Amino acid sequence: MKHIPNILTILRLFACPLLIYLFYSNVHIFENKNITLIALIIFLFACITDFFDGYLARKKKLESNLGKILDPIADKALIITISILLIIYGIGLPKTPFLIIILREIIVLSLRYDLSNADKSINVNLLSKFKTVIQMIAITSVFIYYIYDKGKYSYFFENTSIWLLWFASIVTIFSGLQHYRTYLNLRKNDTTN
Repeated sequence: MKHIPNILTILRLFACPLLIYLFYSNVHIFENKNITLIALIIFLFACITDFFDGYLARKKKLESNLGKILDPIADKALIITISILLIIYGIGLPKTPFLIIILREIIVLSLRYDLSNADKSINVNLLSKFKTVIQMIAITSVFIYYIYDKGKYSYFFENTSIWLLWFASIVTIFSGLQHYRTYLNLRKNDTTN
């Protein structure tokens, strides 16, 4: 029971190469609704593991040092992987929100790494959790748009997914700025001690 959160985190990491393979082996992935649906199911499964590993770790007191390291890496790997794939294979989508999301995730990961060398860490806050949820919803909406492309509600899903992507990128910027301020404060305290 105590290893379940870590197993869920590892499953989320395994979703990344699986998605890469699915996109790479189906260059025109979004022209095939069935393959698009499979990619969406894999992505949603990975998102669900994110919720449950955190829930089990906190509520059932199953937190571990490995989980504290792996969980943010798995989250960022999933979001960065799917963002890159959508930049490469997505048609008719703005690329800038994905680039903002990727850049923020890489910067925050490097800030966390720098602080880990000083035995400090940036705690996950409510805005970070909200940011992750919004990113996952926005990316899910992109898949739904491609599944309904040229269908009855295509225009609605296209506009909704684009608005959600831009909203997710704005929340991502604010979350990144908040983490950067926290990083500077922790570094400042480190030099004054």
